[in-house]
Amino acid sequence: MTGFAAPDLKYLFEPRSVAIVGASKDEWKSGGMFINSMLKDSYAGVIYPINRKENDIMGLKCFPDVSSIPGEVDLAVLAIPARFIPEAMEDCARKSVKFAVVHSVGFSEMGDEGREAEKRMIAIAREGGVRVIGPNCMGVFTSRGRVNTVVPYARMPLDPGGIGFVGQSGWVAEIMLRLGSARGLRFSGIISIGNQSDLTVEDLIAYWGNDPDTKVIAAYVEGLKNPHRFLKLAQDICPHKPVIVWKGGSSEAGARSAASHTGSLAGSYQVFQAMCSQTGIVPAYGMEHLIDLAVAFSCPVLPPGRDIGLLIEAGGGAVSSSDACAREELNILQFPEDLQRKLAEYLKDKVPPSNNRKNPVDLVWAPIGGAAKVYVDCLEMIMPHVDSCLVITYAFLNDAWFRRKLVELRDRLNKPIVLIPANPPDQMDGLILAAMDGIPTYVMPDNAIRCIGAMVRRAEHVKKR
Repeated sequence: MTGFAAPDLKYLFEPRSVAIVGASKDEWKSGGMFINSMLKDSYAGVIYPINRKENDIMGLKCFPDVSSIPGEVDLAVLAIPARFIPEAMEDCARKSVKFAVVHSVGFSEMGDEGREAEKRMIAIAREGGVRVIGPNCMGVFTSRGRVNTVVPYARMPLDPGGIGFVGQSGWVAEIMLRLGSARGLRFSGIISIGNQSDLTVEDLIAYWGNDPDTKVIAAYVEGLKNPHRFLKLAQDICPHKPVIVWKGGSSEAGARSAASHTGSLAGSYQVFQAMCSQTGIVPAYGMEHLIDLAVAFSCPVLPPGRDIGLLIEAGGGAVSSSDACAREELNILQFPEDLQRKLAEYLKDKVPPSNNRKNPVDLVWAPIGGAAKVYVDCLEMIMPHVDSCLVITYAFLNDAWFRRKLVELRDRLNKPIVLIPANPPDQMDGLILAAMDGIPTYVMPDNAIRCIGAMVRRAEHVKKR
């Protein structure tokens, strides 16, 4: 999609060359950790360690400064104390470095003196056309570029993905990358943006809004640099792809913490809620909810309505799911009598007796060996009568046949199927595989149904446009 201005961030996410300013032989110092991470992740470009005291680091030739690098530099990672940043940025500007990530703290988050230092740094960068991420940030994770300064100590999946995430908290960026990956999310990029001295949350949202490979945009926001632009971008992008936002600073104490954390003015949470309602932004209310929603919207289809089917393996799950559906205003309509009879006839002698074939459908205990086929056959009967279906299943999610059948059914009927494994500790690998197939998968019914409710509300908003 196009139609709004967005910066060209191609070489931030696919840098052909990276200079590490503050490079170190010590793998536990950030300047060593970044180089070690890129080597282990098979970064395909050229790495330039910058260290005046060393001739080589990890087998790579060192340079005394960025200016002395013979080739072009797409990305400079500045892993040095704040007092050395102006000189390093002048060096980057002379070299016409395209992007610089400033990890250092001690800028606008520290008050007036820090704000002035930040302004001076950006003035230097702009003279040389350098675009800046940070300061006070964890930087960038890019599967396409195979650069990871967010959690360089960990080997993360580098499969190309459809989630773009930008956050004003390094902690949130780290958790999104680590726990999100463990839930099956794969990312087009993650940016820990810190103080937003130059590139902002709005810039990243605009870029991903135009990026055909990014299917879902997610953000953690404490304060906006340009609320009017944010509103306009949300209005333009939300009809075409989901924008999920966790707004920090919803309480007075949280707003004070935001001011000391990134120097951000948190703004009115009530205004943010009104913005979500007006534009179709999907609000998240915490870290777990943010990841849950990203999993939900990785599903390529939305429910066409509020009628939900419940295919459950136990009575307690049926009660819990029904209560959650009531909170989300989802309709658990009784199935037609002919469907009830059809289900009862099919399930006779396959599962223990149950008088509940009306919705929820209680399978009690499907046979372990043949559970996958029982669930698929029941879904074939149920799905034409509902807009979405929640399944608590004994079928193993690492069964490729089972997942393939669910994907085929979802795509044929254009309706989401959401899964909960009956024994989650035994199915964590399958949970990841299902989510990667666009089948939202959760551990508890409340989380799953809250996300189905969000999918329904997004579908309703899109229909009104």
